[in-house]
Amino acid sequence: MLNTPSLLKLAALASIAGLAACDAPANTAAKPTPLVEVVTVTHQLRTLSQTLTGSVEAKAQASAAFLISGRLSTLTVDVGQRVQAGQVLARMSPAEYQADVDAAQAGVTAAQSRLAQTKTALDRQTSLWDQGLTTRSALDGAKTAWETASGTAESAQAQLELAQEALSYTTLKARADGVVIRKLANVDEVVQAGAPVFLIAEDGPRNARINVQEAAISGWDMNQQVSVSPISNPAATTTGRIAEIAPALDATGTVPVKVEVDPSLPLGVPVSVRLQVRQDDHVTLPMQALTLADGQAAVWLVAADNTVSLRAVAVERYESGVAILADGLEDDEKVVVSGGQFLSPGLVVDTREVAQP
Repeated sequence: MLNTPSLLKLAALASIAGLAACDAPANTAAKPTPLVEVVTVTHQLRTLSQTLTGSVEAKAQASAAFLISGRLSTLTVDVGQRVQAGQVLARMSPAEYQADVDAAQAGVTAAQSRLAQTKTALDRQTSLWDQGLTTRSALDGAKTAWETASGTAESAQAQLELAQEALSYTTLKARADGVVIRKLANVDEVVQAGAPVFLIAEDGPRNARINVQEAAISGWDMNQQVSVSPISNPAATTTGRIAEIAPALDATGTVPVKVEVDPSLPLGVPVSVRLQVRQDDHVTLPMQALTLADGQAAVWLVAADNTVSLRAVAVERYESGVAILADGLEDDEKVVVSGGQFLSPGLVVDTREVAQP
């Protein structure tokens, strides 16, 4: 017969065994398989473009300048004003040139008078010669005097025409229809021959002038069309064409480029110019798909047996919320895009497919 202490020991052992039996299922239960989101890799053809800003200017810009020097007396137009071919733009003080015309006119009058006198003398000597009443030397002298007077009259007439032409140059006229975009001289200034007084944007073809970083031009197709739209109205898009690329940098350190645009665009309006640079074959992944492995960008791949492994990748560039990969992945491989922070190489995972960005 068991005594009381022995019964107590048996009861304690039974209790411990019961507790062990209760804990056994918990210790042997399998851990849950992690669930990750994956995308199936597909290389995509992506069009790269640049958007630049500039302003519209006339393809032909003409300087309006006097052909003679003098004091500027009148300006008849101002900046922003439309002008027509032949319209008077400015006048120069004509006093000096009018005086030259008056002097030349007086010279013509005197020369014509002298010519008339010598012609009368020649006619008389010719008549006398026919009658045998004068000498050969007298006739030759009259003829020489008339020829000299005739030459003097012609020279005086030429001088008058030159003086009149110079006087006409005191009025500056527009050579074509257009818009005055700059005024380069003021009333009472002395302007030199050929010095511009106005800069006129002539009607006709228009260009958009943009400034581009030198390195950005290398990928351009010079024959491509570009999209042009006013910054104030982006929906009003028209097409344009690259017309000219400057051979050197300007003062801003960029390359001036002229784009041929719709002639209906107003002069000076700011525009946005969008052009296609190139197309490339790439893989796009969301930023959260990237991790680091030995200091290099990497992603988690899911194999056919649902085990995961790290793969180093080359990132070409980053855009809004995504990474553009240059190398490292093949089509149809599965990349973890969510849940990768809890993974380790060789771990088995469950997957849920999501769309590639």
